[in-house]
Amino acid sequence: MLGLIGVSCSTQEAEWRPNAQNPEFLHRAVKQVTDVIVHDIFSPPVAARIYSYMSIAAYEAALHQDEKYISLAGQLKGLEPLPQPESGAIYSFPLASVQAALKVGQTLVFSEDKMDVFYNSIMQEYRDTGMPEDVLTGPLNSVIR
Repeated sequence: MLGLIGVSCSTQEAEWRPNAQNPEFLHRAVKQVTDVIVHDIFSPPVAARIYSYMSIAAYEAALHQDEKYISLAGQLKGLEPLPQPESGAIYSFPLASVQAALKVGQTLVFSEDKMDVFYNSIMQEYRDTGMPEDVLTGPLNSVIR
């Protein structure tokens, strides 16, 4: 019986994980921030800073996806090491990356309401992949929000 549960869990994960790792989610998050930057009429230097901070946050959230990635903490002035994933927990690092990008983007623009609407929409799309709710709201993702 436990074997069936283990197979069922891994089958469910196998179904949602490839869809949740689609880079289009992150591309659309960056596009949303771009649209809000244009709407809020930020100057190019300010827009560049928003993109930089947002990209660093997204990278740091995703770096556990691949052991070849190296944290920028200690390499960038003021960037402290971030919380590490809990052993045994299931994560979606692409989701964490999207959430980090959107959270930082939302913090740095004026039209936060537009970012909220997009965030809720993209989170529903992650739910539609079949991603379990505990992964959507897991410990790493709660640090980002």
